[in-house]
Amino acid sequence: MPLPKPGPLDRAALGATLALGLALCAAGLGHHLATQERAGMPPDENILFLPRPAAISALSLGHHELAADLIYLRAVIYFGTEVTGNKDFRWLENLLQTTVELDPRWKTPYRWAGVATMYNGMPMTQEKVRASTRFLRLGIEHFPRDWELAFMLGCNLLFETKAKDPKERALLQSEGAEWIRRAALVGGAPSWASLLAATILRKEGREDAALRHLEQVYYSTSDERTREEVKGRLLSLKAKIDFERESRDRARFEASWKATLPYAPVELFVLIGSRPEASLDWRRLAAPAGTDHVEEPDEAAH
Repeated sequence: MPLPKPGPLDRAALGATLALGLALCAAGLGHHLATQERAGMPPDENILFLPRPAAISALSLGHHELAADLIYLRAVIYFGTEVTGNKDFRWLENLLQTTVELDPRWKTPYRWAGVATMYNGMPMTQEKVRASTRFLRLGIEHFPRDWELAFMLGCNLLFETKAKDPKERALLQSEGAEWIRRAALVGGAPSWASLLAATILRKEGREDAALRHLEQVYYSTSDERTREEVKGRLLSLKAKIDFERESRDRARFEASWKATLPYAPVELFVLIGSRPEASLDWRRLAAPAGTDHVEEPDEAAH
């Protein structure tokens, strides 16, 4: 039985199938040739070309957020490739900077940049810490009530940023403590953030600031567990501050007693009090009328 002749539709389908097959073969051959050519290149030729953010924004025709998404994904892939490969992160900061300039109201890149620029399997350097801190500060400018960004910045300043000058180090410690405190107050932070902020403030000798911080958290939090934890720390810190204040008052009292009436019982000194300041000049009262001059005794004559 003879086969039926193919109709126009059959011929079109056959032609499309052949064309698709040829295209796939060409793509496979092209990929193979490109892979071979890339394998023969030296590692230094692995250079990433990225236009300026303004140019990318213009080329995106108003879809700058989509462009930021694509560049951020490129940054993540680049980071993952280098972590397991050559660990060459020279282009990472540029990718992240372009991302946040194209879409400054996207929070995720700031947080990830704060980590990826500093922790990447290579030795920690102050250049990396400064890059991380810069991205965190940029993020806080756009998200001032994000506790994670504030907390990360505080940790950078407290634990990672180094300073040889004691005054500069003291300023870094003070600013870092304030960022931790701010993270605990803006809302959303776990209860331990409040307690950590109080602990850091206390270590800096700022007990009164730590007390005020815990009081603010106690009155502003809506979480009962946090309230109870903060209450316990608040009572403990207040008792410590009161005890230290009483100790200082006791030391001043004893010093005044020993300087005034060391031979008298302390109970008598409590009743008498310290020696009052002289309010009258007896020599002036004994001077002749009509004169205000009081002759000083001649010490040489004695």
